[in-house]
Amino acid sequence: MSNYLYGRKFRVYVADKADNAWDVSNLRCTFSIEKKARAVSNYAEINIYNLTNDTETEIIKEGVRIIVEAGYDGIIDTETGQQTEVKQYGKIFDGDIIQFVRSREDNVDYVLSLICLDGDAFLNNGILKTTLNAGVTQRQIVEHIAQRSIVPNKTKPTEIGRISPELSTQRLPRGKVFFGMPKNYLGDIARDNAASFWVDEGKIYIAKATDIAPDEALVLTPQTGLIGSPQQVQDGVSFRCLLNPAIKLQTMIKLDNVLIRQAKYQIGLIPSKLDEDGQYQVYKLNHIGDTRGDEWYTEVIGVSRYGLMPLMLATADQNPQ
Repeated sequence: MSNYLYGRKFRVYVADKADNAWDVSNLRCTFSIEKKARAVSNYAEINIYNLTNDTETEIIKEGVRIIVEAGYDGIIDTETGQQTEVKQYGKIFDGDIIQFVRSREDNVDYVLSLICLDGDAFLNNGILKTTLNAGVTQRQIVEHIAQRSIVPNKTKPTEIGRISPELSTQRLPRGKVFFGMPKNYLGDIARDNAASFWVDEGKIYIAKATDIAPDEALVLTPQTGLIGSPQQVQDGVSFRCLLNPAIKLQTMIKLDNVLIRQAKYQIGLIPSKLDEDGQYQVYKLNHIGDTRGDEWYTEVIGVSRYGLMPLMLATADQNPQ
């Protein structure tokens, strides 16, 4: 039996401060979205083609946030023609618009480019002013920082996505004053636990390279969307697949190691070894799409669960091996 994805599906919304949104999905849109499991802002460039003058003016004047959803409408069995109710569809970016760029393409199409960042307000403009009593754990500190951080133009507390269950249970020996950027305190906690800290879709994540994935590994084969052959690289493996919103930072991907092209030895460069079970955690991903063109991909760099993981560690002595 052969199953194949069918029917591209997408939605692009531009919202104002009151969460009123312009749905521009009927127009041609292209996007390039970059995410990394590091304490840096996720970056996206979304291009919207041929808006009316009035709508373009309104978006430039009032638009502050963009949401992109993309994927496929379902799966079809090519032998029976039967369609499944399972959809490979979901949100792939939710962030703040920081710049509008108007341009003209091929002397025909007018393009409004939106340069967007996710997590930038919290990471680079957030302020923390609070105190904690003695006896709290590191997890409680993270939760307190999320609740008390002041982020420009945000009225709700910052949400927590996932925190490693392996954080140290050591308690504060005495009360402590927190004053400064919350990312610095979260980064310290991550380093003390040989973990990584990042923000995705406005939520805080702290995870260790050896954490057990919260969900089952996502199996990628040529039949389920894998494109071409994965390539062994300096820090793990890189591969491309059909656009898949289920692939997120730290998602566990299962690949057949037989399909992976091994890297050639170079003096001074030793690539990370391949995982014995073919399971790799997503460290970096790019979603690339054109709603009226050919591009509809997710590009990934994944690291072995047990091999050398310089990408996910702040210092070499944090390696679990």
